[in-house]
Amino acid sequence: MTPPPVAPAVVADVLDALPPRLRKRVDGALGKPAAWEVVGDADSARAELDADTTITWTLRSGVLTAADDLVCSCLLAPRCLHRGLAVAAATVVDPADGSAGVPESADPADPSGTVGGLEGEASTAVGPAGREAPAGVGPDGRAAAEASARGASTAAGRAGAEALEQETPTAVGTAERAAAAALWEACGAVLRSGAQGSGAVVRAELLRAVHTARVAGLHRAAAGGLRIAAALAAARAGDSSFDREVLTAELVDLLLLCHDLRVVPSATSELRGTARREYRPIGSLRLFGVCTEAVVTTSGYSGVVTHLADESGVLWTVPAIMPGGPERVGAAASGPVAIGESGLAQRELGRVGLLLSGGTASADRRLGAGRAVRAVRAAGVAWDEAPLRALWDVPLADQVARAFDAGARPETHRPAGADLLFCTGTVLGVADGALRVETATGALDLVGDHDRVRENLRVLAGAGGVVLRFVARLRPDRPGVASALAVAGDLALPAGLHGHVDLGLDRLQRANVDGRAGELPPRPAPADRVPPPLRPLENVLHRVTLGGRAVAAVASTSREVNALSRNGLSTTAELLSDLALACRDRERDAFGRVVRDAGDAFPTAWLRAGLHVREFTRAVSRRWWLDAVTPS
Repeated sequence: MTPPPVAPAVVADVLDALPPRLRKRVDGALGKPAAWEVVGDADSARAELDADTTITWTLRSGVLTAADDLVCSCLLAPRCLHRGLAVAAATVVDPADGSAGVPESADPADPSGTVGGLEGEASTAVGPAGREAPAGVGPDGRAAAEASARGASTAAGRAGAEALEQETPTAVGTAERAAAAALWEACGAVLRSGAQGSGAVVRAELLRAVHTARVAGLHRAAAGGLRIAAALAAARAGDSSFDREVLTAELVDLLLLCHDLRVVPSATSELRGTARREYRPIGSLRLFGVCTEAVVTTSGYSGVVTHLADESGVLWTVPAIMPGGPERVGAAASGPVAIGESGLAQRELGRVGLLLSGGTASADRRLGAGRAVRAVRAAGVAWDEAPLRALWDVPLADQVARAFDAGARPETHRPAGADLLFCTGTVLGVADGALRVETATGALDLVGDHDRVRENLRVLAGAGGVVLRFVARLRPDRPGVASALAVAGDLALPAGLHGHVDLGLDRLQRANVDGRAGELPPRPAPADRVPPPLRPLENVLHRVTLGGRAVAAVASTSREVNALSRNGLSTTAELLSDLALACRDRERDAFGRVVRDAGDAFPTAWLRAGLHVREFTRAVSRRWWLDAVTPS
């Protein structure tokens, strides 16, 4: 057993208590805790290092939440190296998120209450919108009542979605500005030292700033700080999971967020973040299942997400994701829907309908399952019937623009389904492992994220010449390529599938398709993720991220600056020149020694350059995608 996980503030508190001579030794001794034999449970843990030294942890839900709860029996305790190693080598978690560690992409049910259901069954007829049909109403009157109910449900769907987007900004307080400033300083220290030079002390200061931000209510910033701290630990340990591009992106996001929180007069939850996902009332909805998506993450979570649409075409989701590997996907798909007492499984919900009363949803249109929420099963519709047909009527170029706009927002406020593409096309064949379909605006290559999806796409490759409808997720860095989620059309499917196939859950057979297979040339891919003109600037950014300010100051950038200026990229050239100057411009004393490296000039120059690269790359990717789906 490895040392128990610790809260962010504990790392800083324990390391601050160490004498400077011991603090310098922490980084060089981080490998020793791997040899400790730690035994314990959710309440306590113990490790005997030798005959005279024993470390004891007092835990709360499996997490060390206070420095005083870590006790060492050696003579130097509590200012001993053993305590410093115990926290420096431990995994950092946030107790506010719970020890289960369920990520934002798999939040628990609505905290307003437990899952509730209907108190009883109505003895009278119920219309499509879940409203009681008055007694004595004839066929004509019933049709009129149903049409009125559908209109009311459509209006309610639009109103509910709009209500989730509306939030009154509140003033940014003094404590919030101070917490944002502390995180800015901590990130500046990371940039000055680089990932390879950010040892336990730099990481501890970052974690202290994370704790301060969490206390001030800046949950989004605190979560970003934790991810950066984890990346720094992976870099120091030589972990293969470390990615300098990911760390650079995280630093750009967090520095920009801290900058905004320091200067804006007011902010919403999109800037502040929330400790737990907030659910707001959305009223009653008539929902139609679109598909159920299999989810397997690299962070150890899996399950399914069911996509639904209301009568106005607004998309909503019902997730069922928990810790586990790919083997959990099937169980999650067959598990009950945690909304009301519909008796539906997740995979069934993606094919039928739902009458929702007293519904709640989060800002990203994830449906809640509070005590007051009622839901019953209703009839579904095929993809080529109203209201689902409207999803495929939106031009593909508009769908691509919508996906890129949504990608610029935080995940917690990204509307459900905004990154999905609803396309109709004729199957052409296989192109470098992808299923190529010809849409009205050009060819689109569909790929699979999981083995089951790839198997099904190989079967669909035999349906050459057949017109099919697809639900797919746009891949921003691969123009004209999308991850297929579901398919419907001229296929010989069992009645139980209700006309469409969830490619990550169902299994297609050769007998289900009828057509001809074809082999096509692969789609030419962009040479680089980052456009070539940005490479000199990106290289300097990555040098700073890895090696710190001093490493980036060694190489001259005058040749690259001149080349960019000649090519008309004056803004990129100016940012590269400013960043190179900021890396070298350090205050020195009378003997030429570097004095305390502080101030905002260097992190601001790095942030401006990083933001330019991010937005330039995003704009180019968007242009490539629009070119791929726009008729020539």
